[in-house]
Amino acid sequence: MFNLEILNLRFNQLSGQVPSSIFKISSLKIINLFSNSLSGSLPNDMCQHFPKLEELYLSRNELSGNIPSSIGKCNNLQILALSSNQFMGIIPKSIGNLTRLKELYLGVNNLEGMHFP
Repeated sequence: MFNLEILNLRFNQLSGQVPSSIFKISSLKIINLFSNSLSGSLPNDMCQHFPKLEELYLSRNELSGNIPSSIGKCNNLQILALSSNQFMGIIPKSIGNLTRLKELYLGVNNLEGMHFP
């Protein structure tokens, strides 16, 4: 599985934390774990494990904690979908470093930050 580029496990009944074995597949470009029951937080060094990652779909799970500021190191990320989870805290400014980002989904979480008029 070291050449695997797409991992699509959406709409299943996966529970517990994101399996650590996924982080050993550095060739992944698309990870789709949409609509499961995954819990826990995202690892701070996630982007180091996925240098080619372009699309990350984790919406509609039960993930919690802060969105790691290291997410800004996923240089090839074009789609980041983290909506409908239990993330809290502020949206990391490092997301602004994702120059290839085309779609960002963060709604329906417990995020906070500054309000602009």
